Amino acid sequence: MDRQTTAVRPEHQFDIKNLKRYLTGKLDSFSGNSTLTLQQYRTGQSNPTFYIETTDKRYVLRKKPTGELLPGAHKIDREYAVQKALYSVGFPVPHPVLYCTDTHVIGTEFYIMEHGRIFRDLRLPGVSAAERTALYVAAVETLAKLHSFDVGTIGLLGYGKGTGYCKRQVSTWTKQYKASAHKEIAAMDKLSDWLIHNLPTNDNEVRKAYKLPPTTLSTPIAYNHAFKPSFIDSTFSIWSSKGMVTIRDFYMDGIPSPDDLISIYCHCRGIPNSLPQQNFYIAMAIFKMAAIAQKTSTDSQHLFSDSEISSTLAMPISDELFMVSPKGQAILQYVKEFMRKHVLPAQKEVKEYYAKHKDTPERWHTPGVIEELKAKARAAGLWNLFLPAESGLSQLDYAHIAEETGHCFYAPEVFNCQAPDTGNMEVLHLFGTEEQKRIWLEPLLRGDIRSCFCMTEPDVASSDATNMECTLHRDKDHFVINGKKWWSSGCYIQVMLASKHPLTNGEIW
Repeated sequence: MDRQTTAVRPEHQFDIKNLKRYLTGKLDSFSGNSTLTLQQYRTGQSNPTFYIETTDKRYVLRKKPTGELLPGAHKIDREYAVQKALYSVGFPVPHPVLYCTDTHVIGTEFYIMEHGRIFRDLRLPGVSAAERTALYVAAVETLAKLHSFDVGTIGLLGYGKGTGYCKRQVSTWTKQYKASAHKEIAAMDKLSDWLIHNLPTNDNEVRKAYKLPPTTLSTPIAYNHAFKPSFIDSTFSIWSSKGMVTIRDFYMDGIPSPDDLISIYCHCRGIPNSLPQQNFYIAMAIFKMAAIAQKTSTDSQHLFSDSEISSTLAMPISDELFMVSPKGQAILQYVKEFMRKHVLPAQKEVKEYYAKHKDTPERWHTPGVIEELKAKARAAGLWNLFLPAESGLSQLDYAHIAEETGHCFYAPEVFNCQAPDTGNMEVLHLFGTEEQKRIWLEPLLRGDIRSCFCMTEPDVASSDATNMECTLHRDKDHFVINGKKWWSSGCYIQVMLASKHPLTNGEIW
């Protein structure tokens, strides 16, 4: 029995005897005396999917759901037609056994195909690293082969609507989402609007490829990026529950990076090693997933109350479109390795230093072991990672690095990424004069000096900048500061927050 199955849910039950009678003589070696066991897959909420086991064979049954269906949705007849066409030319799809249009058999149309090996968790636990690599490479090679077919030679001439695929997909899924939405989700509306205003420039070119399911003619790029959302970085539980691969899994033994997979795909196709407008296609693929999830969630309120996943898939995921760069991924791994080998093992020595000097002036000094770690990090190129102009990383790239260094209180300083120096260096980098940069920014970037941010005042809640009592006004070529700041000692340069003189309406400086 397939481990991904459960007993047929009450809302999906049908007359198994009718099914046995219908299949007699239609399935190989199946007769009225044959046994037939039926279970339902936990997945396959859009079109209910079932596992069938007979005396000597295993099959999969997919059916339309009952009730009122959205226009153009649940086209399992198209699934079957494309699957049959691909099977006829030796493409690796399950053998499509039969299609039944008689709704009296189990209540809706259905089709049956042979059972095969299915990997639902894309991290592929339980297989060796070598097999994991081989499976990913094979998946991409299969996509490339799929996109090499000429629709006219495999019996699908005239199938699909040709040009304007992306515009049609965005419009269709926007309508589907709005038809099934039970509440307004601003992120989905925003994403839909962005997609329709950022369509690819070549959307009117006809491409000979397939997208399944739901089946329609697609572009190879769209198909490839329908595969790629599985790699989007996320801490959302819906990704892990669906077996998606996150940034943290990229370096799991045997899992190729998205860029490696794209390179393999382009090599198999004999095309340039790049895919244009990736963000659009990834966004469109995720929008479709979210729209389907919304539909499933709506149905679950009426029919699928026992579903383990439907309600968790309803939230929009447009915020997950921002991808960590390949360089960011690589630097993150270097930081993790440096933390493991050098930073974390020094915790005992650092703790002992501060315990020993808690009542002496040395407690304000940096332990020697941290200075040694800083030298190692700088030599390794893991230095000033927070500043794009220095590191070449995006702010999103650095966010993941900051999360990693946040596991140890002194780790940010090891990489010269400690607060408040990071913010002060950013201010000097963005707004400082060339002289200020030479005097203050360059020594900070080298780690030669430290800085502070003078915000806290003794008499007010200074975290709210509008409470500032410290004032500043210009006096010819100078500024006059009146106020009191504290918690600002031990630094070589101070960046101070104050308000203008009351006569200038108290603006914050």
